[in-house]
Amino acid sequence: MAVNFSEEALYVYNSSRHLQLQAKKGWVIFELTGPRHTVIARISVNIKQSTALSPVRAPFGSFEIYSRVSNAKLLKFVQFVEAGLAQKKIKQLVIKSWPVLYQPKQAIQLYNVLVDKLQFKVSEEVCSIIPVDKSGLNVRMKISERQKARKAEKMFSFSMCKPTEFKTIYDFILSCRHERQQTLSLSWKEMRKTISTLPKQFIFFKLATATDIAAAAIVIRVSDSIWYTFYYAHAATYNKVSPVVHLLECIYKYAANEKIKLIDLGTSMVHDKVNKSLLHFKESVGAVTGSKFTFSKMYD
Repeated sequence: MAVNFSEEALYVYNSSRHLQLQAKKGWVIFELTGPRHTVIARISVNIKQSTALSPVRAPFGSFEIYSRVSNAKLLKFVQFVEAGLAQKKIKQLVIKSWPVLYQPKQAIQLYNVLVDKLQFKVSEEVCSIIPVDKSGLNVRMKISERQKARKAEKMFSFSMCKPTEFKTIYDFILSCRHERQQTLSLSWKEMRKTISTLPKQFIFFKLATATDIAAAAIVIRVSDSIWYTFYYAHAATYNKVSPVVHLLECIYKYAANEKIKLIDLGTSMVHDKVNKSLLHFKESVGAVTGSKFTFSKMYD
């Protein structure tokens, strides 16, 4: 089932190619259009039995709001979506939205419509985002992290990886996770398929000595102005230096040169609870803490 848009998605997870990776069939697209058929807002939901999801398998889906829209018009659009889903006998709708810091005004507007006007239930995740500007990331870091970064800078060299290195980087990050009794959400087979479908959206970075990888990151271009550190890790051997701190510093500099505005470090949640040590680390390297909401509603 092909998914075709009259206008490209704001975020990669809502692009037609990514939707096809999430699910081959079951997509229903709702659009709010303005003069000359320009898209003002859109949501892609996937229907399976009596449940509608946005997304199926991605960090977020939700409504994309392309231009200024009044609360009244957005409310009518959401009601139109609900009516369309009711015709398909949907009993539950679950919408995982983008981090509030991506589009603060639109996020508040959407929250007001869904929760205050339409009585959607809401759950909150804590996420961490680094605003990117001309000043270096070290300006935002706590002194202890800055000191680690300076040590790592002397020990390792930073580089963007070639496609021939992607599997090596993935395996390195996986081994780092295994050292900590953790795993990755995607297998290499799934990762490779995602990269081949969206090759321009992925960037691999590493810190290394002449012989070893010390730290690595897989970054997703979520949009023209936002990067997401999908996976990142450093080898336990280098725990004292914590090379991932300097790696983030280097990625920040690279992002600034590409006119990126935000670097999303992801959520700090484990089993629906805040992982305080992870959140503390992200804040100590310069991230701002924000919210990410999931909206849900049951229907008779």
